[in-house]
Amino acid sequence: MEGVSFVVPVHNGAACVRDALESILAQADGRPMEIIVVDDGSQDDSSAVLRRLAERWPLRIVAGEGRGAAAASNTGVRAARFPIICQVDQDVVLRPGWMRLLTAALDDPTVGAVQGYYASDPDATLCARAMGLDLEQRYQAIKGPETSHVCTGNSAYRAEALRRVGYFDETLGYGYDNDLSYRLRAAGYRLVFCRDAQSVHRWREGFGGYLVQQYGFGYGRIDLVAKHPRRITGDSVSPAGMMSHPVVMAIAMLSLLIGLVASVAPMAGLAWRPFALVAAALVAGLALERLAAGISAARRFRDATPLIFPFLHLGRDAAWVAAIAVWLTRRAFGRRSSPADSMRPREITSRHDDHVWDPALAGLARPKTDPTDGL
Repeated sequence: MEGVSFVVPVHNGAACVRDALESILAQADGRPMEIIVVDDGSQDDSSAVLRRLAERWPLRIVAGEGRGAAAASNTGVRAARFPIICQVDQDVVLRPGWMRLLTAALDDPTVGAVQGYYASDPDATLCARAMGLDLEQRYQAIKGPETSHVCTGNSAYRAEALRRVGYFDETLGYGYDNDLSYRLRAAGYRLVFCRDAQSVHRWREGFGGYLVQQYGFGYGRIDLVAKHPRRITGDSVSPAGMMSHPVVMAIAMLSLLIGLVASVAPMAGLAWRPFALVAAALVAGLALERLAAGISAARRFRDATPLIFPFLHLGRDAAWVAAIAVWLTRRAFGRRSSPADSMRPREITSRHDDHVWDPALAGLARPKTDPTDGL
């Protein structure tokens, strides 16, 4: 079996990184394996947590330059020793068998990357659970094993393929994994979606956290479309219907704005009511479409949480419209985007568990004297 290098970028991940690393250690199946943690300029106590974990676990800690997730991932990939790169985010917990299933898909030399399945966390709070179920519903719509977008954080890559296409684009924030997926397909590689390789993503908590993340997704998507104009209709994970929502919301908000202006300052005889009615009709249409999707998801997953889709996703649409407006304004003034414009770090928290699981219980070796050695 080919060796596997896990790359885990960490930024303000003190509250969750231990669980992610523990789930990676539990993937060990006897093949050569290393875990590279890129400590990317955290402002919380992530560095101290990682040092304590490295005293007991076979981790290789590499310093990042604080230039964003894509750059941190590239730092880890370039330091990797093995031909398969598993990239796992600091807030993702892998379920048993994840590595075995993804690496099996890479036995086919035509496959450049393979993505696992983000399962919903039954213990998550309302907004985080709804976000997970929304993603699961979109996964369910993907037919067959092929996909046009492999999401980082839950994926395995052929190292040779990454080198061939030039690694992750470090100028991008959210969307850098889409960009890499598109370039891999353009280079002739197949991308595979493995539903049985499951993990749990810990989404941001609360409606405020949801909106912050959605603003970032929207901003990153505009950067992505600027680089890949043909992807304005989306991809396997973000289909055309989802991409059309912020466009319709933008038209609704513009109509409402015109109506409000016309109501207080008559504009060339324009009546405000038609504009207000158009805005209301468009928003109602979006809400009804999301209600239908929520009812479908509630039935499929036997969970009432998706019934909040109309409220949640109208907020998402508004956040994307705000992101588009900010992006266009910055471009008008000649400012180019940076990864930090879309990828806002999580709030700093000191909540973490110092309990350290002993890898010897799973038959894993302790770290060797040379920190560059693998497992």
